[in-house]
Amino acid sequence: MSKRFVALIVTSALLFLAPGLAPAQAQTTDKGLYGTAAPTFDGVFRQTIAMIGLNAVGAKPTTAAVNWLVRQQCADGSFESYRADTSVPCAPGDPEAFTGSNVQQTALAAIALFQNNRSTQARRAIVWLIDSQNDDFGFPTFRGGISDANSTGLALLALQTVQPQDRSARVPNAKRFLRTLQVRCTSGGGLAYQRGQTANAVASSQAYLGLVGGLPVQPRKNLKPNPRCSSKTASNVGSYLAEPITRTGALANAFGPGPDYTSTGFSVLGFVSDGVGRQAVRSGLRTLQVNARSYTQQDGAAVPAALGILLMVAHATDTNPASFGGVNLVAALQRSER
Repeated sequence: MSKRFVALIVTSALLFLAPGLAPAQAQTTDKGLYGTAAPTFDGVFRQTIAMIGLNAVGAKPTTAAVNWLVRQQCADGSFESYRADTSVPCAPGDPEAFTGSNVQQTALAAIALFQNNRSTQARRAIVWLIDSQNDDFGFPTFRGGISDANSTGLALLALQTVQPQDRSARVPNAKRFLRTLQVRCTSGGGLAYQRGQTANAVASSQAYLGLVGGLPVQPRKNLKPNPRCSSKTASNVGSYLAEPITRTGALANAFGPGPDYTSTGFSVLGFVSDGVGRQAVRSGLRTLQVNARSYTQQDGAAVPAALGILLMVAHATDTNPASFGGVNLVAALQRSER
């Protein structure tokens, strides 16, 4: 796997791959931020996922938590990974240095803001996203970069959740771009992160959720069986994700040994949203419950994004969030707020 590939998708996986991040002392501007770990690389990501998770189960984030996210927004409506000094203007996205305003962070922030009645800020973020769409109708991680599955999937998720008036042609066009990343069923299906690469679980799981709807994912009583791989993009990707989750309970980590509970959680949400994957949802949910405590704690501290993902999964599968594998997800997340 190339260093460029790892650097581009690390945004959404960093929190769960860097246990050595040092804790940071709470700053005045970080009042309302979830988690005690340094927010340098994942502040907006973990805050938005945590807020979306709380909203899914009807536990509204505090005003301080919402205000923290509002303060992080750039003047043009976009979001960086974290702004230590919000009085300093944001840097434009740099696809070579992997810095500046970021499509993935902005998409998730738009959803979190919209769900918490900050429609003006959410729509400013959506306008910035729309302006970031490439000529191939995909979305890059950073403006001017190559379109990728993760960013396109999360942008789709934001467009379909916030629903701006001018989204009509952009959603089907972005879905058509994802079709160009499909891996043939004879090679296992799934989506490549970018054209010419092999299928990847992180890219496939996030894009799958964007392909099949918005947030929150509402529970369904009767899911259809696991999807079979076909030329249809959602079935192709769903089949690729369902097979290993059904067989082993989780997707393998693309960055090293062990399971990837984050991508497994995104996949479960995608299955429920798509109304399929009965066997995979049962197996994935059981694995996430068994490993909930280790997944949501790091060196004894709460991992906000992990808690947020499990809150979304709990809602989508009609599982009690106050006792998810023995963890009270809501209480653990609320206690982590600075």
